Amino acid sequence: MNTTPDEVLLALWLDDELQGEDLAKVESWALTQPDQIAAREEIRAWRKTIAAALPAVEEPPYPDFFNSRITKEIRAMQATPEPSAPAARPSLWRWLFPATAFAGMALAFWVGTKTHSTGSSTVADNGGAGSTPVWYIPEQGVDAQWVRGTGTSTVILLNGVNAIPDSMDFTETAMIQHAKESDSTAGAGSPGPTKISR
Repeated sequence: MNTTPDEVLLALWLDDELQGEDLAKVESWALTQPDQIAAREEIRAWRKTIAAALPAVEEPPYPDFFNSRITKEIRAMQATPEPSAPAARPSLWRWLFPATAFAGMALAFWVGTKTHSTGSSTVADNGGAGSTPVWYIPEQGVDAQWVRGTGTSTVILLNGVNAIPDSMDFTETAMIQHAKESDSTAGAGSPGPTKISR
């Protein structure tokens, strides 16, 4: 049989607010609980300390006191009117800034339509060489040539670079393959790297 009181009854007992049958039940249970009795005595001691420090009844201030203070503040506010701010002159920047911004946008739009309609490019011509790009190569002695093939193919030739051996496997340098559960079949294990054929 569980004779432990619930939290609500225990809290009421600790605050000395239980009466009647509930008080008798919790008191009989508390006789076997020295820690609960100690907690109750500590709460009672705190209550006595607080009662000694604070008055039980404090007389509220009289309404006449508050009304006189409010009336005094209202009269003080009415007696000293706030100085009105001088009328602000319309600033030159107030209309000049939006006008300048509008003129700048109109100029940018006009320049954009002129450069677009003439078909000029922002890439500098290399002495009349057409639209051949200029390649930046960080190594000394390497020469790059760009060849446009038929269709959409493009070839870049690098002279001065050691040849790449045919035995080099690019799948291990260009790709990291992570094993996934969906990549393997039942009992086949994880697949190996995919070989690229020429």
